[in-house]
Amino acid sequence: MTSGTRKTLVRVCAGLAFSLFVLWIMQALEPVTTMLLVSLLVAYVLDPPVSKFESLHVPRYISSFLIIVSVFFFVTLLLLGLIPAIVRELSDFAAIAPRYLAAFRDFAVAAAERLDIQIPKDWDELSPLLVERLRASLPSLAEPIGRVASSAFKSAFNFITASLQVAMVPIIAYYLLVEFEAIRRGASDLIPPYAREPLMSKLREIDQVLAAFIRGQLTIAAILAVLYSIGFLVIGIDLALVLGILSGILWIIPYLGTLFGLVAGSAMALVKFGDLLHVLYIVGWIALVQLLEAYVLTPRIVGKAVGLNPVVYILALIIGANILGFIGLLIAIPVTAVMMVLLRSLLKAYRESYLYSDERGDDGEIPSDRTSR
Repeated sequence: MTSGTRKTLVRVCAGLAFSLFVLWIMQALEPVTTMLLVSLLVAYVLDPPVSKFESLHVPRYISSFLIIVSVFFFVTLLLLGLIPAIVRELSDFAAIAPRYLAAFRDFAVAAAERLDIQIPKDWDELSPLLVERLRASLPSLAEPIGRVASSAFKSAFNFITASLQVAMVPIIAYYLLVEFEAIRRGASDLIPPYAREPLMSKLREIDQVLAAFIRGQLTIAAILAVLYSIGFLVIGIDLALVLGILSGILWIIPYLGTLFGLVAGSAMALVKFGDLLHVLYIVGWIALVQLLEAYVLTPRIVGKAVGLNPVVYILALIIGANILGFIGLLIAIPVTAVMMVLLRSLLKAYRESYLYSDERGDDGEIPSDRTSR
């Protein structure tokens, strides 16, 4: 083994060992890690406007404070306006929920009759069945009920801890914003000089992917939540705000928001109005919003920056959640962005190597020293 190969092997092993150690620390300190990652995400999203103010000769600590406070007040005012409306919607829906349950029961009975499945059709038939099933399940339910009861005593402490962590996010995000450029320079100085420029070039590509995805997806999801809510309110379905906001938020996961809006909105329209016309209104509005997103919002907000394929995105979230839980969900996209940039670099190197090219000469013929072999 040559000296260069030995050095490369040592560097790769050291990098893998350090990465595994960091992942272990992150999982061991999950509450703190979650708080830091959310704060870092907030700082990363808000860094462009802070940098813009800094280019106008506004000190970074002042622009960071102004941006954080502005976002805090905006979110507070938004919640103060939305929460009462959402509570009112839920309260009104609770009064008419039996009508929806009756419609669902009628649908289930009709479907069971078509499929020749025997199910109880009224409460007199269903009550003995439920009592019998509950009695049979009591032994197996004892342990879960005991766990829930024991954890209930910890709920107050957990609520206080979670509240403190949420309150700490804007404070930590402020300090990260102030020191964002210093953190970048410090991280750059830790990279060995011989690898600094190539690695910084790759990091800029990764930043382009993350900026296109994270900032773009959050912005578009917020716009879609507003558009869905307006459309559902105009059509007149129940829980219009709740369904519109959830559809916009779930749009971050490819296809899920659109599917949720279609199914939930159509079901609400069908039960409330009892005709297909309002269902078509829901379908038409969602289709119109999706066309607006595909041909106007995404090109203007994301632009030509390279994003992540929806299938890759979904797989990354599933794998991250299975391996590291909630922390895996938070780091799945950055890790996937790194892997995609590295994969593109490997593919480019492969296409430029002799493994991909036949190294033909200028006259298009393979050199004689290769044909004789």
